[in-house]
Amino acid sequence: MVDLGTFPAVGDLLWAIAIIPIAAYLHGLLGMGFVTILMPILVLVLDFRLIMVLTVPPALILSAQLTFFGGNLKASIGRFWYLPVFMAIGAFSGAWVFQHADQRLLLLVIAGAMSLFLSIDFLKKTHVHLPSLWIHPAAMLFGFLAGNTETAVNMGAPFLLIFFLLAGLSPLVVVQSINLCFFTGKIIHSITLSVGGPTFAAVLPSEWIPGLLIAPLCIWLCRMGAQRRARTDVETYRRWLKTFLKVMVVLVLGKVLLT
Repeated sequence: MVDLGTFPAVGDLLWAIAIIPIAAYLHGLLGMGFVTILMPILVLVLDFRLIMVLTVPPALILSAQLTFFGGNLKASIGRFWYLPVFMAIGAFSGAWVFQHADQRLLLLVIAGAMSLFLSIDFLKKTHVHLPSLWIHPAAMLFGFLAGNTETAVNMGAPFLLIFFLLAGLSPLVVVQSINLCFFTGKIIHSITLSVGGPTFAAVLPSEWIPGLLIAPLCIWLCRMGAQRRARTDVETYRRWLKTFLKVMVVLVLGKVLLT
């Protein structure tokens, strides 16, 4: 029998339900950003654990949708198959960081990395690209960093986005590869939340239900956004991603002030 006491308050759920579908559409449009958009907004009214419980189920499903149902898997997953491995390693160490490190410091590191990339890109007045020999070592490093921040502060997108912009890959390869990493990270994340730890209680099966109920609407809106992205040229898409990075810097710094 389901324990109704484990469910979030009605007002909290209504606030989340109003914001989550918008983030799902933007996730489809950009190919990423579901959790990154939600975290600084939901933290205004919900506690950190509750946000995790509400967002992890739809985030897991949306990442699977954009990874495995877009075709061209050989060019993306076939080339960067190891990224989830390094992100998984980072996710386990991020679980330790989540329990012991100051989250504000981690958020400042994320904001600093994004600001550094945007500053270099602006000063050069052109796209900053990695030499081909550096792409795979950089993928391993950024995958590891993203795994840490994904589990520690529920934000893996910034480091992955910086890497894929530096690598200069096509939008479809970026979207599939980055969502494969999200998919892997969210599986590990859901396991760590279900197990619990010294500073937070384990998430009960009934507590996942609200996030699962929101998922079908998120899937439909994500598909709408993905269809819009498919009609967009590469340069426009890169401008969208850089604008998204700028917005993330502001949101992360805002989250630091509110934490």
